[in-house]
Amino acid sequence: MTHARSADAWRGALGGSALRVAVPPFVASKLIGVLVPMATVWARSPGVGVPPASRFLTPFALWDGATYTRIATHGYPAGPLDLAPGSSGQLWSRFPGYPLLVHLVSYVVPQTVVAAMVVSAAAELVALYFLAKLILLERDGDEGSARFGCWALAVFPYAVYLTTAYTESSFLAASIAALYLSRRGRDGAAAAAAAAAIFIHVSGLALVPALAAEHLWRRRGRPGWGLVPIAASLVALLLFVLWAWRLSGDPLAYVHEVESASFNRLPAWPWSGASTTWASFTHGRGGNSFIFGMEMLFGTGALLGIVSMALRWREIPVSFTVYAAGVWVLSASVIYWLGMPRLMMTVAPFYLLLADLTRGRPRVRSVMLAASAGWMGFIAMLVATGQFVA
Repeated sequence: MTHARSADAWRGALGGSALRVAVPPFVASKLIGVLVPMATVWARSPGVGVPPASRFLTPFALWDGATYTRIATHGYPAGPLDLAPGSSGQLWSRFPGYPLLVHLVSYVVPQTVVAAMVVSAAAELVALYFLAKLILLERDGDEGSARFGCWALAVFPYAVYLTTAYTESSFLAASIAALYLSRRGRDGAAAAAAAAAIFIHVSGLALVPALAAEHLWRRRGRPGWGLVPIAASLVALLLFVLWAWRLSGDPLAYVHEVESASFNRLPAWPWSGASTTWASFTHGRGGNSFIFGMEMLFGTGALLGIVSMALRWREIPVSFTVYAAGVWVLSASVIYWLGMPRLMMTVAPFYLLLADLTRGRPRVRSVMLAASAGWMGFIAMLVATGQFVA
C-alpha cells in the first residue's frame, strides 16, 4: 500500500510539473499567434480608426480554415459527389473531427471563427500538457528537457496554425495523448485517443502501427488483448466512410476528392514527390519558390530526424520512430509535397529528439527558440497578409 501511495503521489507530482511546464510556452504561442496577425491587419488597414472585428478575424480562417468553418456551420454536402474545382464537394477532402468540435463549441461561442480559435487554443494547451508528461516520463522527470520540448512546439515556425481554424492543435492533443498512454501500457485509452486523432486527420492512421509496435515491444513480441482496441481505433475511419457513403453515395469521397483536379494529390513514391517539389522550388516564381523551399527543408529535415531516432532505438522508443515514419510516408507519398512544415510540426517524437540533441547545451536551446519564435512571427505576418505559406 505504501508503494502504491508513493507511485500515485509521484504521478500526481508529474502531472503538476507538466502543467507548470506547459503554461508559459502556451501563453507565448497565443501572444504571437493572435497579436501578430491582428497587428498586421491593423497596420495594413486603409483609413483611420480601428478596423471592424470581422477584418481582424479574417487571417484565422483562410484556405483550409475556411473549409473547416464551412463544415462546422453547414456540414458536408448531400447528393452525388461533385469533383469540379470550387464545388462544395471539396468539403469531403477534410476529416470531420475538428469541425465537429467547432460546431459544438459554437453553441456557446456563436461566432464560428472565434469558436474555432477557442477549440484550437484549448487543444494546444492539452497537447503541450501531454507533451510535457511524455518527455518527463521518457527522461525520468527532466523538467529542462520537457520545458524545451514544449517551447519548441509552441514557437515552431508554423505554430500560427495552432491558433487558426486548422486541425493541427486538435490532432496534436489526441496523438500525443495516444503515445503517452501507450507508453504507460494503457492500450485501451491509447486506442481511444488514436481514434480521436484519426477522426481529426488522416495522419492519425500512423498511430495504429505505432501503438501495435509499442504493445508488442512491451510484451516481447507476444500479442495480447490490447491489440483488439488498437485495431478497433480504425472504426473512426469507418464512420467517416459510412457517413460519406450515406450523404454522397461514394464511400471513398475523401480519396476521390483529394485526387481530383482541385487538389491533384495523386499517390507517388516519396522520391518522385521530392523531385517535383525541388523543381518547383528551383524554378518557381514569387511565393511559390518560398513555399516549395519550405516543403523541401522540413520534409528532408523530418526524414533525417526519423533516421536519427531509428539509430537511437535504445533511447527513443521504437514505437515513436514507427509513428514518425508513418506520418512522413503518408505526407510524402504524393506527386508533390505540400503542407510538410505543418504536418511535421505535429510529430511529437521530434521534440523528444530535439531535447536529447541539445541536452547540456542551454545556449544552443536559447538560440534555437529565439530564432524559431522570430520565424513564427514572420510566418504569422505573411498569413495575415493573405499569403499562402504551406
